[in-house]
Amino acid sequence: MIEFDNITFIYDNKPLMQHFSCCISSGEKVVLYGPSGHGKSTLLASVAGFVLPDEGSIRINGKILDGSENMQVGEGLDLLVRRITAWLPQEFTLPFETVEELIAAPFRLKINQPSRPTRETILNHFARLGLEPELYEKRSIEISGGQRQRIMLMITALLNKKIVLLDEPTSALDPDSISLIIDYIHAMRETTVVMVSHDTRFIEAFDRKIYIGD
Repeated sequence: MIEFDNITFIYDNKPLMQHFSCCISSGEKVVLYGPSGHGKSTLLASVAGFVLPDEGSIRINGKILDGSENMQVGEGLDLLVRRITAWLPQEFTLPFETVEELIAAPFRLKINQPSRPTRETILNHFARLGLEPELYEKRSIEISGGQRQRIMLMITALLNKKIVLLDEPTSALDPDSISLIIDYIHAMRETTVVMVSHDTRFIEAFDRKIYIGD
């Protein structure tokens, strides 16, 4: 599904990550962990097509993402990557007045319209994530950080992509919510999930742990 071959990222003329190689299988739940500043988030962003490695190559389903075949970030990569990946960054804003508008926004894009969920489906996912149905009617400024993180994770899952990329999406969550999210992610049986986390609960719960550091 995802193959990293001898990946190197360089930042400020210094290597951020060097000669990283790894294969991630379809449906695998993988956590990247280790000290900050060693390229975990950059590696995740490269799978989403936002950056390309300075050396080495990335393949998704056998198709190379190293800039060959005239593919450039934001152009050819869109066709290859955006159709099958959903990315939840560590920092995000909510530029929508209501939770309902926030949830509906990604599904207005033509590429995501086939996955547009019904209200019943959304409320079912709310229940699985410990979210009250009343949140659906609230304004974005009225929800907590933990509720926001769970809603964004739900949206990412409902896009029904083959690959889900999560960059530290759980910093505002209490232990009970983390347990619900672990179960929620494992229920995505056919989805490949790659997550950056420093939380030992996620590191212990995922199928595979990949340490990235010195």
